[in-house]
Amino acid sequence: MGKKKKRRWSFFLALLFIITNVLLIYFDREDRVDQKSYINDWSEAFTYDLLETLPTDGVFTATETNPVYFDDTRGAFQEFLIEEGEEVREGDELYEYEVTDYETQQSSLEGEVSTLQGEITAIKAYLADMESYVIPDSNSDSSTDSFFAPDTQEEEEEENGDSNAEAEFLKEQTIAEKEMELAQKEAMLQMVENQLSELESEGQTITVESPFDGMVTDIDEGLDSPIITLQATTLQVEGELDEAERKRVEEGTEVTITIPEQEDLSIEGTISSVQTFPKKISVNESSAYPFEVSIEEDLAEILPGYHAAVSIITDRADGAVTAFAPLLSTEENLFAWVMDDSGKLEHRPIETGLEVDGLIEVVQGLESGEMLAHTPHAQFRRGATFFTPIQKEELRLKDTFTINKDTMLSYGLMGLMAR
Repeated sequence: MGKKKKRRWSFFLALLFIITNVLLIYFDREDRVDQKSYINDWSEAFTYDLLETLPTDGVFTATETNPVYFDDTRGAFQEFLIEEGEEVREGDELYEYEVTDYETQQSSLEGEVSTLQGEITAIKAYLADMESYVIPDSNSDSSTDSFFAPDTQEEEEEENGDSNAEAEFLKEQTIAEKEMELAQKEAMLQMVENQLSELESEGQTITVESPFDGMVTDIDEGLDSPIITLQATTLQVEGELDEAERKRVEEGTEVTITIPEQEDLSIEGTISSVQTFPKKISVNESSAYPFEVSIEEDLAEILPGYHAAVSIITDRADGAVTAFAPLLSTEENLFAWVMDDSGKLEHRPIETGLEVDGLIEVVQGLESGEMLAHTPHAQFRRGATFFTPIQKEELRLKDTFTINKDTMLSYGLMGLMAR
């Protein structure tokens, strides 16, 4: 047989061998042929706190601006007892005036005392009702549970939980607002009672006291109303949202605030109000919706007017099982190639949740610490034994043992016997 003929037969046999193996693998529906996958890159699922945020700008402002008035029908103005820039406390003296009609003034002050006492009683009764009110648990009605499929029931429970949380927040917010109103009314009552007592004891001169804590930001020497303006020393952050941003923000949403010049300072806050109507409505201009952020911390080093970077937390998943987005694949459904402890490659379906900056929350189908194969994707097979490259930097042969001829011969014979 000639050399040319032998080459042809060799080529034909090699080609037949390759085709046969390809067909065996292709038609191996019962996995009789042991397939192997080479994995070059992989990564571990881990636990992480995922935060979806909406960045925007804000500015620090006083939480309240309180005007103080003078009614010239009650008497003749005498003098201011404070100066601009001065910080005053509730009960501090602001100005004096001389009463022109004693009986009328006395009757007016007694009427104010009576009115304020009635308002205080009404607010206290309202607060008692609000504090004793128990929000109904929408999950407690089990009579309809059997009519829902499991998935639908879970969705209903989640919606009910959100509804309960929102109702609880509104209740707490209403109580806080009423408590603030009660404190103001009680301060006003104390001030009016002091004026009445002073009128009855002195006869002519009345000293008006401050019903608020704050900083005197303006005094009108011409006695135009308001004659004094007080700004609260507590701060909040104000800002604006565009139309798309407004849809993502609700009252009660958590906020993180930083100041560009003080990057090490991080302030926590809460969206206390977000307007339903924009500042201005125009066909030719985008709408801007004002919002306010309440802050519980003492901000002595920050002044009104300081600008801030506001990060509104629109969604979060604390302690979530997390994976890098490129490690998850999509065919018809989302799945991951998991490298299990037995050395096999598992094609596992998963369910995901929040996705932030290339990180994905895995809600179901994966545990923290499990290894996920990444590349080369074309090598991956269901149930295949996987191989990974040797990490050369982890090999320290010289420090572990010395290879000599006897060692090589011993391990070589052991290998042959094992075969």
